[in-house]
Amino acid sequence: MRPRSLPTISSILEVERKFCSLAVQELTANSGNPPFQSIRSLGQRSIHDVYYDRFSLLSSAGIWVRQRNGRWEAKVRRGGNFTNSRFEELSDPRDISLCVRDITGVDCTEKAHFGLERLATLSTIRKAWVADSEFRIVSDTTDFGHTVGEVELQQQAIFDTVTDLSIEQQKQRAMQEMDERIAKFMERYSWAFCPGVPKGKLTAYFERKAT
Repeated sequence: MRPRSLPTISSILEVERKFCSLAVQELTANSGNPPFQSIRSLGQRSIHDVYYDRFSLLSSAGIWVRQRNGRWEAKVRRGGNFTNSRFEELSDPRDISLCVRDITGVDCTEKAHFGLERLATLSTIRKAWVADSEFRIVSDTTDFGHTVGEVELQQQAIFDTVTDLSIEQQKQRAMQEMDERIAKFMERYSWAFCPGVPKGKLTAYFERKAT
């Protein structure tokens, strides 16, 4: 008899570390020491983001819901801090609706913007690269001139529902390993990244509106 497979849950995990800006003009020149094992440009694209919330309930819970170029996304923080973040990403409107309902108590579909109100609107020019075949480097410049970058790892992880570790513990362990890999990558190629404390796009957006 074939062994029965254990029930599993699939999640998209994303871990990122922010940086202020790139320290070199063009990463594909690969002129630093040590050079990247490989570096490939993903080109440049325009991103239009509309962020939504309800009385700051979502952001206070570490959840960001947005329409990116017309598609709904939710990023649910699973640990870390602003500079060093760990997220679970939701793209199915049904999952986003359930996530919003759990926090706000409002049960609405995407047609009603999940019962949320528009929080911020901003446009970004994004340049992106893939280094060493798996690390995604992005550099964002907003329509109001703010620049910030990220090194990201994303993976679709499969978790067993019958194990000594809970699903959340399995997610945390996987994201910790991803974060450690990013930290080693950025340390190895420190010549590519400007030092300093990065500021996120939304933070810069609200600071600008307040002046």
